Amino acid sequence: MPSGPMRKSMTSVQLAEKSSGQPVRAQQLFAKKMPHSQKPSDINHLNGASDGLDDVSFLRLPEVKAVTGLSKTSIYELIRGKSFPAPVRLGPRAVAWVKSEIRQWAVERVHASRSAA
Repeated sequence: MPSGPMRKSMTSVQLAEKSSGQPVRAQQLFAKKMPHSQKPSDINHLNGASDGLDDVSFLRLPEVKAVTGLSKTSIYELIRGKSFPAPVRLGPRAVAWVKSEIRQWAVERVHASRSAA
C-alpha cells in the first residue's frame, strides 16, 4: 500500500476535457454508455410509440410487481387464467415480461375499471 497522500481521481468529464482540450457535454458522455433502448433520441419509444420488435424492452418480476401492484402469486394466477401477458424466456433460468405488453394490460385494466363505474 502506498504511504504517500491519496490523489483525487478525475471525473469522466475532466478526463474528456483533458484528452481533447474541448469541454464535453453530459449528453456526449452518456450517449456512449446508455443501451440503445434508453438513448435520448428514443424517448418516443419509451412513451408507447414503438414500431415493432426492434424496440422491445423487458421487465423482470420485481419491476412487474411494482408497475402492477400485484404479488408474484397473483401474477402467475392471472397468467394461468390467460388474463395477464406471459413472460418470455431469456435463458435457462431467466424470464422477463415485454414492457409494452405490461403497459397495454395496465391501460386495459384502467379502461375496464372506468367503464364499469
